[in-house]
Amino acid sequence: MISLSIFLFFIVIPNFTESSPRPKSGTNFEHHYRWPPPSYSYMGTFEKAAVTSDNGLCSEIGRNILIKGGNAVDAAIASMFCLGVTNPQSSGLGGGFVMTLYNRSEQKCHILDARETAPNAASREMFLNNPNGSRYGYLAIGVPGELSGYWLAFKKYGSHKVSWYELVKPSVDLCRNGIPVTPYLAHTMKVKEYHFVQFPSMREWINPVTGTTYQTGDIMRRIKLGKTLELIAKSDDPEEMFYRGEMADVMANEIQENGGIITKKDFANYKTREYPPLYTVDFAEDLVMCGGPPPSSFSVTQLIIALLGRYYGPHSKQNILYRSSLFYHRLIEAQKHAYAHRTLLGDVAFVPTVAALAKNMTTKAYIDYIFSRMTDHAQPSEYYLGDQNAKMDFGTSHVSVLDKDGNGASATTTINRWFGAAVQSDEYAIVWNDEMDDFSTPGQENGFGFAPSKTNFIEPGKRPMSSMSPMILFNGTDGKTKMVVGASGGSKIISALAKPVVRVLYFNETIKQAIDAPTLHNQFTPDVTQYDETSPKKLIEDLKTIFGQTFKFTTGFEGIAQGIVVGDDGKIYANGDYRREADMHPGGF
Repeated sequence: MISLSIFLFFIVIPNFTESSPRPKSGTNFEHHYRWPPPSYSYMGTFEKAAVTSDNGLCSEIGRNILIKGGNAVDAAIASMFCLGVTNPQSSGLGGGFVMTLYNRSEQKCHILDARETAPNAASREMFLNNPNGSRYGYLAIGVPGELSGYWLAFKKYGSHKVSWYELVKPSVDLCRNGIPVTPYLAHTMKVKEYHFVQFPSMREWINPVTGTTYQTGDIMRRIKLGKTLELIAKSDDPEEMFYRGEMADVMANEIQENGGIITKKDFANYKTREYPPLYTVDFAEDLVMCGGPPPSSFSVTQLIIALLGRYYGPHSKQNILYRSSLFYHRLIEAQKHAYAHRTLLGDVAFVPTVAALAKNMTTKAYIDYIFSRMTDHAQPSEYYLGDQNAKMDFGTSHVSVLDKDGNGASATTTINRWFGAAVQSDEYAIVWNDEMDDFSTPGQENGFGFAPSKTNFIEPGKRPMSSMSPMILFNGTDGKTKMVVGASGGSKIISALAKPVVRVLYFNETIKQAIDAPTLHNQFTPDVTQYDETSPKKLIEDLKTIFGQTFKFTTGFEGIAQGIVVGDDGKIYANGDYRREADMHPGGF
């Protein structure tokens, strides 16, 4: 039913392309633009296995688990525990994640949704007169799913060759011995210093020696969190302890005493969801893409890749240089169409039509239809058929793992904005998410006067829409893994992730070249393309004058990709995005 209604909706939309200015016949799109030199990031080359994450220490911890005999799932869990220590501004036990797993022997993917959940007392208008309440403080907290997801992944998909304790212990040691503060962490702490002073529970982030936030190169110890992690490491059933035991009592009481609405029953009722994966084919020779249904945005990200595959993929007869302004125009247009679809998505457990739409977006017929609407000039916003005020998300960390047996794990974890709700547990030093801000609120129009997204309104037990799109690509014939990829950076995840997949598959770049390349980001709302200092000025000028695109300069681009690629030579290549100054490097052997 949704398929028919969506197609009918498309058909009655006026055709804006007929009156739109188009490039003149014979226009030369090939200019010798000044492209940036290769970045300082390290591309690892490995024989058997690899891990890449948003922090090099965490990649090494994941690699060590693989050396001990653990599989991709074990390594991902250990790396994510680590990210909660080294990247506390973006991830941790107070948040949630989405994980895509690939079992090489089964040639099958599995999806874990451990996203945060709206408490039972939540309502769709709870922030109508208090918009900041969804961003800061205890009312902003969604029920965290991080530990529940780890435990399910370990029990059901782990190798059982390494213990739970071995996965958590390295992060306990980091808390006690201290972590070097990266430039990125130092920057985020400085930005949030005002909130750290306002909320007593966040004084941990103020250096007692200097009276200000920690600086780059400082060694920061997290003693209280280390004790919490040790409790979890030694527990026979950490999920029971966290969600239904003494920890749940303490955490629920702390939250309610400070104006929050999460109860112990909310903790007890939390469950990690498992979903059948979505698969996309017909975008590259013999390859299959897999990822999760909403609230993951895999269906959105794959649409960008598949649309560009219609121009440059295996069925294309065009020989257009991808360093041309025409390619970048098409990239922007593919992003607009895909992000417009994101505004129509929400939690599949609460909006039944969403599941059908997301699946439809992966089909050849639907992709071909959207491709038929791709034009050689920018169009008015209404042409792209989206809800023009969907809420966009923030933050996140990512880890990608490929083990020696060809199994893959791609996981993106988040507490939403930097340092989440800017509050943490006094007893356990867990930084709480502000995931309630990922929902939409009725009646709250944005600065453009557009209505909010109905599919993402707050409901008790609902999970907000996310840009997280962890994905794995494998050969549909022999089952061999080709890519394990994902990204962090809130709403920029989708554009940051689609870029390296397109450039590796269609233009034969290395994973480092593909990640290093300039990123252009258009998320449909607002309809303006963001670019940074790595994009050639002449390219931006041409996209404006020839194709009618509009732009906004952005410093410090937040979309950060992590990728592993198995080359035609059988070797494994891994790289992390240099843009996040977090001492990133891959691990492997």
